[in-house]
Amino acid sequence: MGSQRCVVTERAKMAGAQRRVVPLLLLAAAISSTVFVGHFQAPGRSCNTAMEAEKAKKKKQKMSLAEALDRQKKEAEMDKSKKEEAKLEAEEVFWEGPPSSTEMFAPFFSCFVVIGIIPFIAAVNRQFRVKYKITNKRVSVTGGFDGKDITEFSYQEIYEMKYGQRWFGYCADMRINLRDGAKVELFGLLNFEENYNFMLSKCDKDARKRSDPPPPVSN
Repeated sequence: MGSQRCVVTERAKMAGAQRRVVPLLLLAAAISSTVFVGHFQAPGRSCNTAMEAEKAKKKKQKMSLAEALDRQKKEAEMDKSKKEEAKLEAEEVFWEGPPSSTEMFAPFFSCFVVIGIIPFIAAVNRQFRVKYKITNKRVSVTGGFDGKDITEFSYQEIYEMKYGQRWFGYCADMRINLRDGAKVELFGLLNFEENYNFMLSKCDKDARKRSDPPPPVSN
């Protein structure tokens, strides 16, 4: 009888131990599965993050390109509207006159040398035959030996403008390069600061960037 009780007790102990072991095994399995899943989910999240960052970058690039195209379109429309306004605007003369008479000084003194007579005659001819005309729409140069040759161009045709001042800014020599490759020279242009600033304001943005900056305002 005593041995039977001992056997029953041992079986009860074993059953209790088994009941305690099963939850522990389940808990260990749950922890292992969590670690396992977490271990393999992390790369997935990082991959998704990289893909999202790449998509955001591409979206930003598309937006930047769209903004640039939109800005370019608006600038083209503004230039077009300015040209239409210029066509409708009445032409007004801003300045008109001959080259500065100071360009005859050096050729005059060189007349004492025989070779200097030719430059002096050319300077006198320019003084009486050449005339510059600056309006709100175009620049016109009348010249030639008989004063009947006329060269005129609109501000939209100007590619760039360069100049060199003479007599401490009293006048200046200008070279205007046109978009078709032609070059127009204005020798001894008077009232230079005001004339150059006016002409520069009528050119488009790219031509202003390529041109010489306005001269400093004289006191």
